[in-house]
Amino acid sequence: MIRPAALAALLFAIAPAAMADQTNTFPPGSPSPAQTPSAPSGLIDASDPAAIVDLLEEAGFDARLTTQPTGAVQIESSIAETNFWLYFQACTPEFTGCEVITFSSGFDFDSPQVRDILGDWNATHYTKAYLDDSGDPFVEFSVNMVHGVSRENFINTLNWFTTEVKAFMDQIGWNNDTGGTAQPI
Repeated sequence: MIRPAALAALLFAIAPAAMADQTNTFPPGSPSPAQTPSAPSGLIDASDPAAIVDLLEEAGFDARLTTQPTGAVQIESSIAETNFWLYFQACTPEFTGCEVITFSSGFDFDSPQVRDILGDWNATHYTKAYLDDSGDPFVEFSVNMVHGVSRENFINTLNWFTTEVKAFMDQIGWNNDTGGTAQPI
């Protein structure tokens, strides 16, 4: 019979050798975006932004695929007349393979806001809220798309994010009648 201590010692001795052939990249221990396998059949990932646009449109959202000057792709959409963006991140240098999609919406106030406007948002919500360098509030949610997610899961995540955006608008006192506009990062 193998004793627990002996088993633990054996596992610690074997683990480094088993992990030696893995690439230490972002995040540590995971494959680089260039090595990230595409999603299995029936799942979607961040490798095809046009497919994500189609999925947003199927869910009833307007969606527009654009390219930033750096070559990075993004999708612009809106909810309740408030814009939000989907950014493709952790990508290959050519932006042909990405691992993460970040949903983001920012609110352009006429004057910088104080941190108190965020309240306890980050302690009570799954999205992350912050003020940018200009003092404008943002809310974001990043989704790991490595190995894919089901279409239903992605639509659920989208709906979850847009629900959070609406709640965030209440939190910061945003009203579309203020004349400000939601902005990209």
